[in-house]
Amino acid sequence: MEGKAQRIFTAIFFATFFAMFGETIPQSFQPLFIAGLGVTPAVVALIYNIRNVVQTLLRLVAGTISDSLGRKNMMLFGMALFAVIPFIYSVAQTPTLPIVAMFVSGLALSIYFPPSEAYASSLFPPEKAGEAMGRYHMSWAVSSVIGPAVGGFLVGFFPDYRPLFVISGIITALGFLLIWRYTEDDRDVSCPMKPGVQIQMIISEFPSTLRRLLGNRKVLVASIAVFAHAFCHWGLIAFIPLLGAEMGMNEFMIGLTLTANAIAIAVSLPIVGPLSDRVGRFKPIAAGLLFSVAAFALFPLAHYFWMLPVLNAVLGLCAVLVFPISQAATMEALPPEDRGSATGVWGMIMSLGGTVGMFTMSGVLSVSTIEWVFYASAGVTLVLSLVVVAMRGYFD
Repeated sequence: MEGKAQRIFTAIFFATFFAMFGETIPQSFQPLFIAGLGVTPAVVALIYNIRNVVQTLLRLVAGTISDSLGRKNMMLFGMALFAVIPFIYSVAQTPTLPIVAMFVSGLALSIYFPPSEAYASSLFPPEKAGEAMGRYHMSWAVSSVIGPAVGGFLVGFFPDYRPLFVISGIITALGFLLIWRYTEDDRDVSCPMKPGVQIQMIISEFPSTLRRLLGNRKVLVASIAVFAHAFCHWGLIAFIPLLGAEMGMNEFMIGLTLTANAIAIAVSLPIVGPLSDRVGRFKPIAAGLLFSVAAFALFPLAHYFWMLPVLNAVLGLCAVLVFPISQAATMEALPPEDRGSATGVWGMIMSLGGTVGMFTMSGVLSVSTIEWVFYASAGVTLVLSLVVVAMRGYFD
């Protein structure tokens, strides 16, 4: 990259880092804070699921809208929303404001990431799109590694969670300043079509696009795999703090447990992709799903604190064995002109899996204990794993 492109990419990288750092600092205590406002653990899970529902509905169109409004403008809007979220929690006295905050979080994730990914990739030559996304995604991977542990550590210095939310908001606001100062307005190269027209086209063409893409057998089985992954994995940031608190873990140990997952993801991401190029897509996906079954089933049986970080690290590796490999399987099954739509549909199905999973596990938690959430996750993953195994031939 030339000097200006490098400067812009660096700004986007660190802006994303600060946004996700502020987002992950409260992860070790946020479910406990919401529960402390007078709601049951089952309702906490439902509140978390608001973010998933919003992403399921909006991620597919956010990137397209940015082609008209300009990527910088969309990124600034998303960053502003990220910065507001922690301050909403800091003044919450009832569950109403956390509900609002989760809705805003879903908006922020949907509005910021598609245009920022597009902007970052546009700074590289077309043949280096893979390198661009690899370097870009390290921004949130690194912040996810350190954020939960830092938050859990800082709890020891504050008598209340609220000041930590304020600190998170200040950190996140740094990302807004970087986008505002160091990126360029790109509306002069944007699509002349109005956003409303674009949205109407996406909605009208979506059913036929979905049928056409899922009619491809490899895309279908890859979609089932990523749905299975998201169904159980997306709830970990809500359910692990609840399980840890029940076991008597403090916020620092809960933060380390969440960090272990992020470390495993960050370390294995650059390894698993090339490995699947050699051994095929089925073996890593099947291994990731089946090992997830064992890890979920062992969580309630972990009698020592050190076991939870180990099991969550295993789930981090399992996640990498499934979600990027299923995306690669989807991409390679289709001609280049369909890959943009395929990525959008794949992301939507992943979000849908997380949404349905959180609703399901909230129902389990409303009639049983937190331990049964992990047993249920193991059972659902096992069933969907067997479906994927039975469709092994679809990967050819």
